[in-house]
Formats: sequence, C-alpha cells, structure tokens
Amino acid sequence: MTRFLSGLSLLLFYCSAHAQTAAADVPDEPTNPIGLIIFGVLFVGFCAGFVWMVYSADKKKKAKKEKEERHQASGKTA
Repeated sequence: MTRFLSGLSLLLFYCSAHAQTAAADVPDEPTNPIGLIIFGVLFVGFCAGFVWMVYSADKKKKAKKEKEERHQASGKTA
C-alpha cells in the first residue's frame, strides 16, 4: 500500500508538471466540425448498441429461466 501511495503522489506531481507545459502547445487551427459530428454519431451509436445488446441478453436470460421454471412445474424431468 505504501508503494502505491508513493507512486500515486509521483504520478500526480508528474501530471501537474505536464499540465503546466502542455498549455503552451495550443493548436493554431480550429477543430473540424465534420470530424466531431462523425465521432459523436459513432459514439452514440456504439453506446446505444451496447445498451441494446445488454438488454436483449437479459431478456433472453429471463425467458430461458421462465421456460425452465414452467418445465419443472409441469413435472417433467430432463
């Protein structure tokens, strides 16, 4: 734990020193709005796809569990 805390303090010190020097490297040209739009659409699409996959997997899992419960309730054995 001591090694972790000492490493964390060094990391914070390095990050603060880097932040002070990185402020001078501001890009001269503005960001391309088309690139931002494409990134936004892809990011939202991937997030929506992930949520849909988790939802559908959960739905399938519940349906399978209900089917097994109905099968056991009918008195049949596998």
